[in-house]
Amino acid sequence: MRIGAPLLLFLMAGSLNGQTNCPTPDHNAPIPLALVSSPLIRIRPPLSQSVLNLPSRIHVDVKATLKPSRVELWTGPTGTEVAEFYCRLASDDHPVRIGRFLRFSFALTNCEQVGMRLEPRVFVSGKEQPLSVYQGPFECKQGTPK
Repeated sequence: MRIGAPLLLFLMAGSLNGQTNCPTPDHNAPIPLALVSSPLIRIRPPLSQSVLNLPSRIHVDVKATLKPSRVELWTGPTGTEVAEFYCRLASDDHPVRIGRFLRFSFALTNCEQVGMRLEPRVFVSGKEQPLSVYQGPFECKQGTPK
């Protein structure tokens, strides 16, 4: 019976890691300063009824006064102590100005790379830690391209 608990933990870790097919794992990435929500960072389009329909383009609008240098889009499972299972999907350092916001865009094409949560990490000039908000949990649904 003593082997049961370690085996269970190993199987759970394998299933969490298997939730996404991480294109760019980065275990040395800086830990973000997590914000539950912020008027400075918006994710567009907002998820409708906890469903992410793909393919889709996700926009991260960041208040221009923050002076963001780039945004990385990360994904992973929900829960506690799962940070090591997050992976970077993409990075954008060429925003487009939309009013008082800078828009960073990401094309998501299939659910194989997406976990249960999206987390844009906003890198701000002069700050070591990126700012982060998250969207989720959600269910990813694969549609057909239009």
